[in-house]
Amino acid sequence: MKLFLFSFLLFYTSIPINARIFDRCSLARELSRLGVARGNIPAWVCIAQYESTFNSAAIGPPNSDGSRDWGIFQINDRFWCDPQDGRQSSNACRTPCRSLTTDDITASVRCAGQVQSAQGFGAWTVWNNQCRGGAALPNINDCL
Repeated sequence: MKLFLFSFLLFYTSIPINARIFDRCSLARELSRLGVARGNIPAWVCIAQYESTFNSAAIGPPNSDGSRDWGIFQINDRFWCDPQDGRQSSNACRTPCRSLTTDDITASVRCAGQVQSAQGFGAWTVWNNQCRGGAALPNINDCL
């Protein structure tokens, strides 16, 4: 048992943790720094809040089709990123899914922008259920 516990601790403490947990304002500032239009920042903050609770390292459980959702915006690996586990992916963002789960959200912002350009904010279920309509969008005026 001691050997198992030691092996477990050694394995998990040797994995670099590059996650970042944002809050409303820190994400708004980062999106602004990355060039996201100010008018779109509340939408992205809302999506991140409901999709990943602002966690850049979030990986969703398997979907009904076996795909998974990755990163702060929960981008699907069937279409947008390469899961690198042998499953087929369109990989439209031309990026490994793991690049969407680091503390640097540049790849996530770029890929989410591609999703939004192709399908609109409606590509995210939370947009239709929690964010749409403006009244539900977070106020970022005190953040920037």
